[in-house]
Amino acid sequence: MKKYNIKIYNQNMKELARLENAFDISYDLKLNELWTCKFKLPKDDKKTKYCEIFNFVELFDGDDRVELFRILPNVLTREETPYIEYECEHVLATLLDDVMFKYHQIGNVGIYTDRVIRYVLDRQAVKRWQLVQCDFKRQFEYKWENENLLAALFSIPKPFVDKYKWEFDTKSFPWGLSLKKLDEKYKADIQYKKNMQHIEKTVDPTNLVTRVYPLGYGEGDNQLDIKSVNSGKDYLEKNVSKYGLKSTILVDRRFESPETLKEYAQMVLNDLSEPYVSYKIQAVDLSISQPKKYPKFRPGDYILIRDIEDEINIKVPIVSVSKPDIRGNPFEINLEIANKSQDITGSISDLMERSRINDTYAQGATNLQQIVYADNADQGHPLKLKFYIPQEMARINKLILNYTIEPFRSYSVGLEYKQTKTTSTSSGGGSYQSDSTSSGGGNYGSTEAGGGIYETTHGTEDVRGERISLDVYDNRGQKIGFTSRFFHVESHEHRIESRAHTHSLNISPHSHSFSLSIPDHSHSVTIPGHTHEQKHGIYEGTRANRCYLRIDGSTTYNYSTEVNIIPYLSKDDGGKIQRGTWHTVEIMPDTLTRINASLFIQLFTNSRGGGDY
Repeated sequence: MKKYNIKIYNQNMKELARLENAFDISYDLKLNELWTCKFKLPKDDKKTKYCEIFNFVELFDGDDRVELFRILPNVLTREETPYIEYECEHVLATLLDDVMFKYHQIGNVGIYTDRVIRYVLDRQAVKRWQLVQCDFKRQFEYKWENENLLAALFSIPKPFVDKYKWEFDTKSFPWGLSLKKLDEKYKADIQYKKNMQHIEKTVDPTNLVTRVYPLGYGEGDNQLDIKSVNSGKDYLEKNVSKYGLKSTILVDRRFESPETLKEYAQMVLNDLSEPYVSYKIQAVDLSISQPKKYPKFRPGDYILIRDIEDEINIKVPIVSVSKPDIRGNPFEINLEIANKSQDITGSISDLMERSRINDTYAQGATNLQQIVYADNADQGHPLKLKFYIPQEMARINKLILNYTIEPFRSYSVGLEYKQTKTTSTSSGGGSYQSDSTSSGGGNYGSTEAGGGIYETTHGTEDVRGERISLDVYDNRGQKIGFTSRFFHVESHEHRIESRAHTHSLNISPHSHSFSLSIPDHSHSVTIPGHTHEQKHGIYEGTRANRCYLRIDGSTTYNYSTEVNIIPYLSKDDGGKIQRGTWHTVEIMPDTLTRINASLFIQLFTNSRGGGDY
């Protein structure tokens, strides 16, 4: 057996001392709570100088390493032999040194438990802890506001129906953290007169509950319940026929999802619907003398308890393991086992007090808004109302549209202008026929022309003709015979002389006819830039008889002038009005008209957001 049970390290994990003179060494290990240990050291021991607050303590139980702790308070006691008593807590408490400042949200569909744990551990200023293993793949949504990391970490598995335990590996740095399911196979047994010295059974029905009403985030009518995911019922029941109806209200404002709230409430009801039965056992730790035959007792391990005389034969998990004196009486061990896990609320409350962070959550408030629209509209140009619902909107209580139909309104009755002339036509052309008017004719004289002498030559050679025959007649015109002869023409010329003279022309009365075709054509007229003087006034025109609505792209032939539009707005997969998007309401009249519309909104908002303006 070691001469020491304790090693001291500084905050950089450098070994400083081994405490051979430590005495009254004890530890208390509780399931899913912060482990603690204590030891005493003589005041005059030179190694007390190494036992400074927040230095680390490595504790051994015989040859087995218990865990790593850090020093917190120390108390000096003066007796015959003065000593200093040191209280220590598990190094998991280093997560108290960091906080999740303001609002944080993670989880829901596609984001599993391991990622949520890493999100919390990523908030460490000094990266001491890392996730090693997670046996759960849940998709719950988590929200924290001004929370320390340890409280946030412990809250992650609280909604689980399955039993779980946190495990640690602090032998190397950074330290390892795992979230595991409880193994229901028992690892050890305890029997009276074998390794059991004393057993005390407690049955406590004080907190027995068979019906629970879960409530989450919000206030009043806006507080979250489970009706939407529980067939319209706002409560859960179990063992009512066995123990009768015993109701309670479970309020936990951290939950903003009805699914997560229901799962958590079911886990609580499973525990509360049976009396709390616990066994406190004073046993003998046989693993000290025979470690290979008898395993160590650890929180979360199932053990089998047998007591034939009292007819006890149960398999239950260990919820607490403690030893009062490792060095003085190493075989004495106290166990507490129970039919259900103990609530860690008390432990978390102590941690929160030490970290000086108030467990307060901003819940929000009910808000009323009214949005007013007024404009002319017709069938092709409806009055369009657009409004945005942010992602942070917790609840929408009412969305009421109210509108009135009025005559079309214009703010001018015409334009004044000065008279002007513009000549311009555009003709399509055509064909035209007509007779001219008759003319009376008349005598017309030409201008005088000077005369002249003109000569012409007929050849330069003689032309000898052929023989020809000519008939001969008497003076009475009777043919009396014929004669034949040759003709001969010699070369000669003619001379003509024309004296100056005039001509006269006589045109008798007459008329002319004609046909005229004009093709298609247009004329271009340019009007220079100019302005008109406007004449102001109010003009009222037509008024629609009725209107119908188009909401988020879907037409609804609702002709009421006051409409609850919630049933018609676009919804998400959970049947809630879509957040983080614009919604549109169009009012479509049957003719040109004026519409006055107002949208009344009653909603519940939380106090989260990125700005302060």
